[in-house]
Amino acid sequence: MPRYTITPWRHQRDLLEVRAQLYPHHTSNPSSVSPQQIPQDMRRHAVDRILAWKLRGNLPHAVESTALLVDAILHHQQQQQPQPQPQPQTSPPNNITPPAAPTTSTFALRAVYSAAFTRFVTGFCDIGRSRSNALTPASMLKIARQIEMPASFVGLRHEATHEELPALGRLVGACAEALEWLWGSYWSRLGGGTTGEEGTGARGEGEGRQGIDAGVQGETVGDLSAVKEEAGRLLRSYRGLRREAFKRKRQNSREHRVEVETVGKACGELCRGSEARVHAVVGVLVDEKLLLPSNRELGSAMGPAITLWSGLLDLLATTVPDFRPTLIRHSLSVLSAADAASANAGQDADAEGLYLWTRQFLDSEGEHGDVLALRWCCLYPGYWTRKLGEDILARSDDEFFHVWKGLFESSSLRDADLVVSEAVQSENQQEIEMNGPQDGERGDSSVSSPNELASGGWRQTVVPPSVPIGVVA
Repeated sequence: MPRYTITPWRHQRDLLEVRAQLYPHHTSNPSSVSPQQIPQDMRRHAVDRILAWKLRGNLPHAVESTALLVDAILHHQQQQQPQPQPQPQTSPPNNITPPAAPTTSTFALRAVYSAAFTRFVTGFCDIGRSRSNALTPASMLKIARQIEMPASFVGLRHEATHEELPALGRLVGACAEALEWLWGSYWSRLGGGTTGEEGTGARGEGEGRQGIDAGVQGETVGDLSAVKEEAGRLLRSYRGLRREAFKRKRQNSREHRVEVETVGKACGELCRGSEARVHAVVGVLVDEKLLLPSNRELGSAMGPAITLWSGLLDLLATTVPDFRPTLIRHSLSVLSAADAASANAGQDADAEGLYLWTRQFLDSEGEHGDVLALRWCCLYPGYWTRKLGEDILARSDDEFFHVWKGLFESSSLRDADLVVSEAVQSENQQEIEMNGPQDGERGDSSVSSPNELASGGWRQTVVPPSVPIGVVA
């Protein structure tokens, strides 16, 4: 018996129209947008329409999350605009000036962004848990990996929920990344071309369907899984070509250089069109461990693998905009996930290999890459990020070292506190047992033990901080 799904929208073209209003840079042909069309006004109308759909019930979480994130961005943009001051027709008595228009505080903006972002992450992780039907619920980090959500989203959600609200700059960037992730995971899979079925009068139905069949009209609207599948095929073929060339000692031949350039051009065409495509290709490289030798052991050299892949990666870095920074960000995200997944992250051979690759990427990117990586290392301290940050500071000049050393060391204290807490746990427990009540007598329940304080988030620092605690915006 067929099962019917009730949607809050009447026709599919209604949802496509909302998509075009929420993502004008993805769905609109720049040459066909008139100056009178204001993207912000279109997004506001789309958000209000989605909130009306929510009253009908059965609204997909991806649609609701997109509306909340866009609503937060529009609220922020509205506060940044200069507020017009009312001009009284008659001067007020006693020369009393009218009060200035109230402005929203930074804390309020951070709260708006945090609420939208945490609801977005929590909703998707809860959906993943309900679908797994496991006896033991999986962690949010594990669910995020299953649905290909960046691990940094879970970390930022945890920080906004259990610690201080993140800085405004971080929240703005995270919400922009979340909208791009939602585009690739949900909105781009709806099909329907770059405009609604009704069109705008500038194109006929035949030309619109031609754009649908082509799959690209300024941006990709097809399923990103096809991009990943094609990227995996191209990259594996490149790896086979390089291995065969080294085996036959023809890696410097002209024919082999042509083969490498052919694969590089194909990968460049695959990345062209949207940032989501670049993320998809980078995800295949890093997540499927194509850059690492098979059965790699801890401490083994990465020189052969770097020699194998450097030609293609350098070619993509020169032909695809923002390819290497995207590769660095994705590698840092995977390293942070490895730190969070295991208490003994230093024994992870794959994480060590990716760490060595990240150092190679940073050497090629220069100071811009060092700033990007150190900012990540300060925000997400762990074994591999701390090791990477130390390497960057060790080879940097005096000015760069002076700017970043204090902030990096202060951010590492939080990670070191956990190690000290585990080391003194048994000593604290013995002290509690020796000084605790005897013969079944209960002590004062208002006095918290060190273990209870630790479970509530209180930690003892290793050394007193010698520098001001700052925030990377």
